[in-house]
Amino acid sequence: MNENEVLNLDEEIPIIELEDENGEKVEFELLDVLEYRGKEYIVVLPTDDDSTVIIMEIEPIDEESERYLPVPDEAIVEAVYELFKEKNKDLYDFE
Repeated sequence: MNENEVLNLDEEIPIIELEDENGEKVEFELLDVLEYRGKEYIVVLPTDDDSTVIIMEIEPIDEESERYLPVPDEAIVEAVYELFKEKNKDLYDFE
């Protein structure tokens, strides 16, 4: 998904499965992929919690693989979240 694509509300939101720090598999709704300062980030929502989005940095491993890393810099998390809110203001109700 590139930054110019918009999720079609008639389509299901993609579900991705990631492993947490304990090795447990957790399902997330993939809400968006955004670029910020030359890096890509995913915005996901745990399927068992509809109130807290999580932003992770995408780190390419090779041409076909990538991993998702926590973002330790709260300023980057806030900046990416603001981009997400602006881009998706017509799709989601932000408080």
